[in-house]
Amino acid sequence: MRGTRVVWSAMVLMSALSPAGAAQSAGGDGARFAQSPQYPLLPRALEIDLALSAAPKHLRDDATVWVLDKSGYAIARKGSNAFTCVVSRRAGDLFPVCWDAEGTRSLLPLDVEDAQLRLSGKSGAAIEAIVTERFKSGQYHAPSRPGIAYMLSPMRYRIDEHGGVTRTTSNPHLMFYGPNLTDTDIGGGRGAFVFMNRVGPDGMMIVPIGQKERDAIVSDAQSLIAQVEQAIGYQPSR
Repeated sequence: MRGTRVVWSAMVLMSALSPAGAAQSAGGDGARFAQSPQYPLLPRALEIDLALSAAPKHLRDDATVWVLDKSGYAIARKGSNAFTCVVSRRAGDLFPVCWDAEGTRSLLPLDVEDAQLRLSGKSGAAIEAIVTERFKSGQYHAPSRPGIAYMLSPMRYRIDEHGGVTRTTSNPHLMFYGPNLTDTDIGGGRGAFVFMNRVGPDGMMIVPIGQKERDAIVSDAQSLIAQVEQAIGYQPSR
């Protein structure tokens, strides 16, 4: 279903979707979201492929996919399994992630509403303060059960306020919900078999995949990596 515009309630994703015609294909010519060089828009087909690269291959064909256009996030493809893939862009940190049903319900709204807040002119610092307050008030909530999110793509980029792009080290991994857990709680630490990405209601236990699997993912993704880096203007250091 192309171009379906999505309406969010204060707490959860509403089931009603209002059609708004075909979503605009946003890529090309340096198109930006919310007039910010931190948020280059991607061609629709490329963004779908990038979002799906977060998931294992057996989930991709039936996953729901969201894309960002000039009006915010929208469903580009309604899937039939429990997974939802999206290219997150919070605070200029661009990476694909694929949420299970619980993550879609509780954590995907942070990405969607971050875009709407930025479109309205809010700064990154203001948005982070709003997110913190919404968790405190109960408008946002931590995952209510164990679950998984996939970040198997080898692509992750930082885009600064001037549009400068930095590629981070490839680290495909699995994420398990761990609200308010610490590394001490799980016996983890950076460089270990498991660690916490942050402490908070949206905290995740990060489990990196093995080197053999990582090498295979990077090899398979070479064409997509080249397309994405051209679209966002990444220039490798010489």
